Amino acid sequence: MSGDIKSVGFSPMVLFDSLSKRLADGVAGRGGLEAFCQFFDQIDWVQGLAPLRQSIKEKTVHFEAALSKCVKEMLKRPLGIRENEVFDLLGATCPKCGFKTTLWRMLDTDSKCPKCDGTLTPTYVLIAEELVAKKIEASPEVVLMYGAYDWLAQAYIDAYKAFRMVLDAFAQLLGWERFRVGDQRLRNYLDEFFLGRFAGEQKIAREEKECLQFLVRGNLAVIPVEEAEKLLRLGLSVVKFGYLFQVLGASGAKPHYYETLTSYNILYDQLNAQIRRSISQLYGEVAARKFVLKKSLGGYYPPCFLVPKNTWQAGQLSGEILLEPIYRLPIFPKADFGALQAVYGRLGAGKTFLLSSIICYSILAKRETVLVPLNDKTNSFSLSVMPLFAYDKHTEKLVHMLEQVLEVEPQGVPCLTITVLRKNEKVYDEEAHPPTVFDRVMKVDNSQSFRIDFDELMDELKETAEIYGYSQPVGIITFRNLDRYYRDKNINVDVQVATNVLSEFDRWRRGHLERPSRVVIDEVSYLAASQVVLYAGDALRAGATISDFIKESRRNRVSVDCATQMPVEIVPELRNASTNIFFRDLAISRDKMRSQIDYLLGSLQLSDDYLNEVLAEMNKRGALPKGFWFWFHQPKHAIQLIRPCPPTFMLYDLNRSPKSLYKLYEKRFGQKILLESWKEVKELKQFKSKTDVETQNF
Repeated sequence: MSGDIKSVGFSPMVLFDSLSKRLADGVAGRGGLEAFCQFFDQIDWVQGLAPLRQSIKEKTVHFEAALSKCVKEMLKRPLGIRENEVFDLLGATCPKCGFKTTLWRMLDTDSKCPKCDGTLTPTYVLIAEELVAKKIEASPEVVLMYGAYDWLAQAYIDAYKAFRMVLDAFAQLLGWERFRVGDQRLRNYLDEFFLGRFAGEQKIAREEKECLQFLVRGNLAVIPVEEAEKLLRLGLSVVKFGYLFQVLGASGAKPHYYETLTSYNILYDQLNAQIRRSISQLYGEVAARKFVLKKSLGGYYPPCFLVPKNTWQAGQLSGEILLEPIYRLPIFPKADFGALQAVYGRLGAGKTFLLSSIICYSILAKRETVLVPLNDKTNSFSLSVMPLFAYDKHTEKLVHMLEQVLEVEPQGVPCLTITVLRKNEKVYDEEAHPPTVFDRVMKVDNSQSFRIDFDELMDELKETAEIYGYSQPVGIITFRNLDRYYRDKNINVDVQVATNVLSEFDRWRRGHLERPSRVVIDEVSYLAASQVVLYAGDALRAGATISDFIKESRRNRVSVDCATQMPVEIVPELRNASTNIFFRDLAISRDKMRSQIDYLLGSLQLSDDYLNEVLAEMNKRGALPKGFWFWFHQPKHAIQLIRPCPPTFMLYDLNRSPKSLYKLYEKRFGQKILLESWKEVKELKQFKSKTDVETQNF
C-alpha cells in the first residue's frame, strides 16, 4: 500500500477524524459492531479486509434474526413450528472440519461434506447434544441462542482482526511504527467512557460492552489476536449463559454463567493490566516525541531541517521523525522572482530565532550584507558579534547541536550597531544598551529627515569584517531600538529613524547592485501597519516607504525578511508579494476577517489544498512542538514543516541583560568588547552631499 495519504483520495483530517469517531463509538458501545462495519465498508484500500467485513455482516445479521425469534409473541407459538424454524435457521455443520451450510444443501449432497468427505449433521442436533452434556434445558430458543452467541463471538473476533488491519494501514500512511492517539482530548474521551464517567450504550450487557471497548483498547495496545480471541469468546460466553438463564429461563444455565464469569474476570483483569501499561507507555511516547536529525554535511550550515510531510499531514506528528537538513533554502532573489520572507507567529513563538537562522545562513552561504533598520526592542541582533557559547543548559543544547550534529563551529558574525541620537539626547540604560567596540553613534538634527553615508557604513563594516576573516563588508548593520515612543506627542522616534534608514539605503542601493544584500525587519507591524492606529504620521510614512521598497526589492536584488504577530495588520503589498511564508500559533477569531490563521490560509494557494483544514486544526490545537514552523513556498505553492537550526552567533537571553552576556563572553574568552561609557563610542558624521551643501548655503 502506498505511504502517501493522498493516494486514498480523502482529506487526511476527515479520514483521521472518522477513525477517531470509530474509536469513540467502540468504547461507548454506540451501535455495536455496526459502527465498525460501516467504517470498514469505506476502507477499500486495505488488503484482506473484505472477507472479514463480509463475515461480520453475515454473523451479526444471523444473530439479529435469531434474537427476533425470542420475543414474547414468538414464544407463544406451537413448539413444532418453533423447532422447524430453528432447525432451518441453524442449518447443518460438519463435526469433522466445521464446514457450515443449509439444510437444503445437506439434502442435495446426501449429507456429505464437500470439504473433507465427513458427514453433515443438523446444527440443532449438535448443539442440543452439547446442551444435554452440560445439563442445560434444550428448548428450541435455548438451542438457537446458544449457537447465535457463538456467531456473535466470531463476529467480534473478525472485527478485532479487521480493526488491527485498519490501524496498521493508517499507521503506515502516517509513517508511524504503530497507530497512536496523540490528541489529548480524544485520549481523555476514551478514558472517560472506559472508566464509566460517561454512560455510553445502555442496551447491551456489561461484558459485551467491555468486549466492544477491548476492540479499541486491545488494538491500541497491540494485544495478539490469539489472546484477544480467548477473551472475546469468554466474554460472549458470559453474555450467552446469562441470556439463557435470565431471559429464556433455561434450567442448568446458571452454574455455567458463574463459572464462565469467573474465568472471564481473571483473564479480563490480566489483559486490562497489560493494556493499561502498554497504552500508558504509548501515551508517554507521544508526549516524548523523538526527532532524529539526519547526518549533515560537516562544516556546511543548514538554516533548517525538513520534517517529512507524511509524518504530519493527518494533523498529528508521528512518534519518531527523521529530520533532513535543507542546504538550499530559496530565500535569495532570482531573475524571475524576488525574495520576500514573511514570518508570522505570536509573541514568544520564536520569530527572532528563525530570522537569526536566516541571517546566519545568508552570511555564511552568500556573504551578504544584512541591514536591520529597526532592531527589536531587545536589540538581539547586536549580540551577533559573539559566538554562541554554553553558559547554561539551554545554550549547552544549542552548542551541542551546532558542534556535534551540524559539525559547524559556533562563531560570531561581523556586526555594527548604529545608535541614532537627537540633539542633547543620551543613552541612559547601559545595562540594556551597553556601549561596545562594535557600536557607532550618529547624531542628527531631525530624526524624520537625515542623510546616511552608506559608503562610510560599508567601510566601517568591512573593517569589522576583516577581524572575522572577510575581505568584503560582510555581516550585519543594525540600528539600535531605544523604544522612544512619546504618547503625548504621538511620536515614535525609532520608527522615524528606521523609515529614513530604509529610504537612504534604497537610494544608495540603486547604484551599488553588486553587493549581496538583505533587509530584516523584526515586528514589521511597527513600520507597516495596514491600519494606522499609533503614531499615525510616522506609521503612515513608514508603511508607504516599506511598500515602495518591497515593490523595488526584486529590481534592486535585495532579499527582505519581515516578522510580525498579525498578518492581518500589515500592508497588503508585504502579504501579497511574499516568496516564503513561515507561520505558527496564529490567533483565532470567530470573525474570519479578524482571525489571523483563517485570513492567512485564505490567501495561500496550496497545491495540496486538502491541507488547509489540517493546518487550521493544528494551529487551533497548538499541535506544533516548540521551534517548528510551517513554510509555504509561493513559486511552488507547496507547504512544508521545518525546524530552524540555531545560528552560530549569540542569541538574546530573557533572563540576562545584554551587558551581563558581554561580560560572560569577556570572562570566558578574554576578549574586550565593552567600553567604559558611551562617550568612547565612535561617532559617524551625518552625510551631506554636494547638493545638500548647496541647498543649505542657498
